Amino acid sequence: MRQTFRKSQRLCSRTLIDRLFTHAGSKSVTAYPIRAVFRKADTEQTQILLSVPKRLFKHAVDRNRVKRQLREAYRTQYQSLLPAEQTLHIAFIWLSDKHHPSAVIAAKMRNLLNRIAETCEKS
Repeated sequence: MRQTFRKSQRLCSRTLIDRLFTHAGSKSVTAYPIRAVFRKADTEQTQILLSVPKRLFKHAVDRNRVKRQLREAYRTQYQSLLPAEQTLHIAFIWLSDKHHPSAVIAAKMRNLLNRIAETCEKS
């Protein structure tokens, strides 16, 4: 099975993003240096948002590197870890002001996706 990350998997809609952060029903899990905020969605597939705050990395090059690492970690693991029957909106927020190796980010992403899947199974 191909592990791709398509445009349709990005959370771009302003109203959906607002609903993710302001409405009840959103849950959060943290595996430092990544925090994930998620909620069940009405769309046909899971969509994600990547956020690296400008106050942590002043240069766009640094923010883009972290986003690239997050996107790659998610792309390689989401098919095996997230429940296929449920669709979610997920925001991954970077918490650290330092760079981390890609292997560490992949391990943290695996941890987060497992915890999200467990939380979805419970509810």
